[in-house]
Amino acid sequence: RGAFRSGVTRPASWRRRQLTALLAMLRDGREALLEGMRIDMNRDHATGYFMELNMVEHAAQHALDHLDEWMALKTVATNLVNVPGSSALKSEPFGAVLIVGCWNYPLLLALDPLVGAIAAGNAVVLKVPSDMVPRTSKALVELCKRYLDTKAIKCLGGDVKMNQALLKERWDKIFYTGSTNVGRIVYQAAAEHLTPVTLEMGGKSPTIVGKTSNIDVAAKRIAWGRFTNAGQTCVSPDHVFVHQDVADKFIQKIKQAVTEFYGEDARSSEFYCRMINQRHTTRVGAMVTEHKDKVCHGGAVDVSGRYIEPTVIMFGSDWKEFEASKAMAEEIFGPVLPVAVYSDYRSVIDFVNKHEKPLSLYVFSNDKNETDAFLHETSSGAYGVNEVVTYLSNHELPFGGVGHSGVGRYHGRFSFDCFSHLKAVMQRPDATIFDIPARYPPYSSWKVALLGAVQAVRPAWHFKLLRYATLGLVFLVLWGNRKQVATWLHWLIDLTLG
Repeated sequence: RGAFRSGVTRPASWRRRQLTALLAMLRDGREALLEGMRIDMNRDHATGYFMELNMVEHAAQHALDHLDEWMALKTVATNLVNVPGSSALKSEPFGAVLIVGCWNYPLLLALDPLVGAIAAGNAVVLKVPSDMVPRTSKALVELCKRYLDTKAIKCLGGDVKMNQALLKERWDKIFYTGSTNVGRIVYQAAAEHLTPVTLEMGGKSPTIVGKTSNIDVAAKRIAWGRFTNAGQTCVSPDHVFVHQDVADKFIQKIKQAVTEFYGEDARSSEFYCRMINQRHTTRVGAMVTEHKDKVCHGGAVDVSGRYIEPTVIMFGSDWKEFEASKAMAEEIFGPVLPVAVYSDYRSVIDFVNKHEKPLSLYVFSNDKNETDAFLHETSSGAYGVNEVVTYLSNHELPFGGVGHSGVGRYHGRFSFDCFSHLKAVMQRPDATIFDIPARYPPYSSWKVALLGAVQAVRPAWHFKLLRYATLGLVFLVLWGNRKQVATWLHWLIDLTLG
């Protein structure tokens, strides 16, 4: 907080230096960070780079490219009662902010919001989950100390006790990524000081496969989204509703896709991750063993090895058992994909609306009536047609949940706004001639009449008409005195050019 109060974080030059240093840190520390994730999660370097580091690099470069634009005072219209005068919006940093990252994407979910916090001019404490991903967190903490301004940006490791200690402090903004249950704790802690929060949580992201979809593409994209990072991705397809006409083909194709991605034995694939720990392996493994008879692909669970085979559980048209299963009781957050069959997409819309609002909702269909129905009749943090997960890479789109899946949003300009207070700015002349007496009491009848005329509610086209009429009047006056105007212009040109 002292660093922020000193003013060091406010200039654009400091923000640019830190964002540039962050890019250098990611470049120079790339191998150490990727190797940390390989050891912690068995994540291959290609997935680690493109799913995490590369996305942060894009975020930092995007912020550098647009920083002047984002920081600039934005002029807005001034209403009639404040004429003459000017109105503007000023983005200012909150102050000292806390960012709490998450273990499933330990670099992306820590550094992406950090980009926004730096761009907005804040001092930052960044908490990384060193108890869950120790090698990755250690590398990140050391790199941050080496490359970033440690007086204004501190990166800390630690377990839940560190989180509890940090939440007892007063912050100007808290940004948290993680489970809904812990999100409630963060929200309560923030409420003690009326601290604004952004909560990026999760939820069960439903995926619908319609009969008009390209099943080959749908199966590949869903399998990739579900089983990348062993299903430990908050926006991955959590469960699937597939139309009865294409259900058999979909199951066949998704099995084919899994084998194509990870081979006959995913355990031996360098591209298949592990569960984060044995506790989560046991939790997700119970979802598999509960419906062993319905497993149509995978099903192997090795708790000691933190391994769960990519698993598809086919419930068919038995929605009652599907809904009552352990897999549907909470966000799965593992490589298990429950599938139910539908005949009418209206029933799927009803099912989605009966449950908590998801972080993402995906529809694979080429029927516009179907895709429009899900778009307009359901609520979710994001909505994708014929695609999953990749919307996160578009910095022009916000990322954030709604209801139980999250509070607030970030990415691109939205990250800058997330860590900024938008201040209203008005400037007016103080000349006596502009200090209209009608604003002050006592309010005589003429004052009330004048105020009523100025403050009358009018549709926008009235003001447009007035603007055009004024411009027309100015044109007519100039045209009527065009000889004199020409003389003035000639004099002005002579004066300017000598």
